[in-house]
Amino acid sequence: MGSNASIMLQQEDLQNICQQTGFTVKQVQRLYSRFKALDKRDCGYLTREDLQCIPEVNINPLGERLIDVIMDDYGEHNKINFKQFIFLLAKFRQGKIKSLITEYNTRESKLRFLFDMYDRNHDLKIDRSELLDVLKMMVGGNIHDDQIATIADHTIGELDKDGDRSITFEEFCKTLERIDADEKMSMKFLS
Repeated sequence: MGSNASIMLQQEDLQNICQQTGFTVKQVQRLYSRFKALDKRDCGYLTREDLQCIPEVNINPLGERLIDVIMDDYGEHNKINFKQFIFLLAKFRQGKIKSLITEYNTRESKLRFLFDMYDRNHDLKIDRSELLDVLKMMVGGNIHDDQIATIADHTIGELDKDGDRSITFEEFCKTLERIDADEKMSMKFLS
């Protein structure tokens, strides 16, 4: 990882990260190299601007929301350091093999991350305005606001089982129970 890496990431930290996340030492080293490449100012953390430079994030209609979740929920003061970054990425490790599952890459952890993309006021439910925000980001100006509102109302009506006009995490998970979250929300990390 280079001399700078040893300052930023001690051997003990490296072993702890591997043990907690399930990443191999080689994977952590590769992710650290990628982190350093994104950290163009060499300050030891990434900012919103750094994340916006990732082409896949930049072209994603939910890219800004993704950055909000990363910075607000996993970083501190609009910065994310390497340890925070790697624990976030651990959510996206495949967990099909039981021995590879950690607390970070469980089905529930993946669904919680997805739920948090909607629930930005952190009240543990997705309300109409939060759903509208995401729908508008996803469709842009292609659908009229009245149609988006109808979709949001219909979605909440279908998913809301307790009658509170919002979607709880449990209701959200129930809706996605047939979806293979591990398949849909995993990235391959080179060994």
